[in-house]
Amino acid sequence: MKPTSNSQHELFMETIRQRRSIRKYKPYKIPIEHIRIIEEAARRAPTDAALHLWTAIHVRDDNKKKIIAEATRQPHIAQASDFYLYIADLHRLQRLLQHRGEQLGDSHQALLLFAAIDAGIAAENMVLAAVSLGYGTCFIGAVHNATEQLIKLLKLPILTYPLFGLVIGYPDEAPPPRPRLPPTMLFHREEYQEYTSKQLEEAYKTMAPITRRGDYLRLLKRYVAAGGYFEQRNKQLPELLETMGFKILKRWERC
Repeated sequence: MKPTSNSQHELFMETIRQRRSIRKYKPYKIPIEHIRIIEEAARRAPTDAALHLWTAIHVRDDNKKKIIAEATRQPHIAQASDFYLYIADLHRLQRLLQHRGEQLGDSHQALLLFAAIDAGIAAENMVLAAVSLGYGTCFIGAVHNATEQLIKLLKLPILTYPLFGLVIGYPDEAPPPRPRLPPTMLFHREEYQEYTSKQLEEAYKTMAPITRRGDYLRLLKRYVAAGGYFEQRNKQLPELLETMGFKILKRWERC
């Protein structure tokens, strides 16, 4: 493999820099030939042990997108050209094994973790392909506000589970880049480095523009502090996974 030229590198980095979470879209449909290019980018993504632990449900029908937008309270799903629901898919693994007389092992927790990893890699490939073609994208974590509705609406079989959504379309806004934590907090050299008070304060300062009030703590409290969104989702998750056929330990036990 030849080293990438400077011009190729800059073009790729510019695509990364241009990526934004777009929440306003023009009412146009992406040409099918571009959809195929974007999907192929996802298909060529790495996948652990060649297991392909994800599936993406492509929703282009406007009525169905409207239902999903209302259920998740994300109006840009209805505005955008296309919506993809990425799911963890152990169902296909089970079917492949059964086709040759084998059974899926007792490994649902580990496979679910790797399914989320595989799906994230594939979806990011899809995003970069879409951005390079001039389209806008936005990941939708709020599918977890309507998990049961999506399972029914999209007829998800046993041993599948919604992970996240992705919208793609013609952007109707050009928001500025959002802040990110300093590199020293994201990249640790050789071993994990505990954070100093100075670093933590710097993180709050860097991330302040993420909210209108300039308060990153407000966002953290909303999502991950006691009583936040993720605590509520965490309470619902085991029961929903069990409903979809996943064997998930409710607590870790020492052997």
